[in-house]
Order: sequence, then structure tokens, then C-alpha cells
Amino acid sequence: MTYSFKTAGWPERLWRTNNDADIARGNVPGSVPFSTFGEGLFTGSGSSIVWQTGMPATLTVPNSIQLTLVSTSASDVGNIVIKYLDGNLLEQYEVVALNGTTPVVTVATDIRAINNAYSTFGPVNGTVTLTNGGVTYGRMTAGDLQFHTSMIRVPSNKRLMLTGVYAGSASGSSASRVVVSLVTSFINGDSFAEEGYLHPLAAVAFQDNSATFPNFGPFPIPSGEWVGFKAKWDKDADITAGMFGYMEDA
Repeated sequence: MTYSFKTAGWPERLWRTNNDADIARGNVPGSVPFSTFGEGLFTGSGSSIVWQTGMPATLTVPNSIQLTLVSTSASDVGNIVIKYLDGNLLEQYEVVALNGTTPVVTVATDIRAINNAYSTFGPVNGTVTLTNGGVTYGRMTAGDLQFHTSMIRVPSNKRLMLTGVYAGSASGSSASRVVVSLVTSFINGDSFAEEGYLHPLAAVAFQDNSATFPNFGPFPIPSGEWVGFKAKWDKDADITAGMFGYMEDA
């Protein structure tokens, strides 16, 4: 997919409601607030997307799959809500009744990306995984309420406008050196969303520190593209990163 950003006129909506507060109040049709939260406990040295501990180190792009959900604890009996993109990259939700250590499958068979998953029955007791063909696409560890991921894919016919980003790391006595990069699957008008290639836009370096950029952008992420954070580290570290902004009709 190749595209270009184009300028537009100045319709009434822009001069009346062109600010974050009006979007948060629901005064801008087709626009809703959006945020992500990613965190992982990373060991040794390496690089990874900033997401749940135990996830793969690189982005694997689903291609119309069905997911199997299972927990390591028999006590995990309740609903898991999955926010995903379907075969047409349209945003969908499915509620799956978790059955402890007995695997259950989604009704959907055309899942292309998981943008989040969360428990409606409180913190999970064991490790809950969302897998297909031996590949983990979502994960919640004991005590979590949701799948902690900084990496999402923008739904079809939508545009994500980033207005704030944050990142940080904590390593205690190990004094890990960490670089966190904001990455996307497009560059110079070329899309690499299907291949899962991620290009850096910006980066910050930490040694037991954090940074917040509340006035970032608004920076547009087009429909169908991945956006999130990657980190590289040299010692054990707890790394977190996420973004704020709003999703609007493209």
C-alpha cells in the first residue's frame, strides 16, 4: 500500500472543535480518545516490542487466524474481552468465556491483529495466553487485568492522531541502559504492515529513568499501520511505554 498525506480545506468542524478537550467531551463526530500501555520484565540483554513479559521478541503479523485461550490456573473462569481487527482490518470485539486450564477458541476465524484483551472478572490467577499454531499473540500474567501492549494496528477507515508519548525503565542495582524507540510500519509513503517491518520515528535513552512528551504531535498514523514502541537493553529491566491521542474517521 502506498499513500500520501494531503492538505485539506478548513471545514467548520475544525475551527469550532479542533482541540483535545472537545474530542474528550464527545463533541467531535467520528473522534474518540485513545491510549495504550505496554510493560515487560526483560532479562539479560536484547531487544523487543514493549509488551507483556513472555511475548515474542518480534512482531508476528496474524493472517486471518482463530485464537485459543487457556490459563495455567483452574480458577480463571470468566469472560475475556478481545479487541481485534478482522480480515478487512475493521475493529471488532469478542467476549470469550475462559474455562481455566481447558482451552477454548474464539468464534472469529479472521483475526488479523489483537489491539487489546482484558478480564471482566478481576485479575487473572494464572498465565492466560491467546495462541494459534504455537505462536502467542496475547498474554496476561498472574495478577494482570489486561494484555499490556504498546503495539497496535490502526483499524481500516480510521486514523490515529498521536498527541503524547511516554517511556521509562527501572532496573534497581543492575543499572540497565535502555533505549526505547517509537516505531511504525510505514516510511516515506511505503507500508510494511503485512511484513511486520518497523521503522523508528524517535527514541529516548534511560538508565533507571523516564520521560513524558505530553505535547507530541498530533502525528497521524494511517489506516492499517502498526505503531508502538521497541526497546533494547543491556541488563535486566522493567520497561514501560505507551501513547495518548485520538482515533478519528479517515
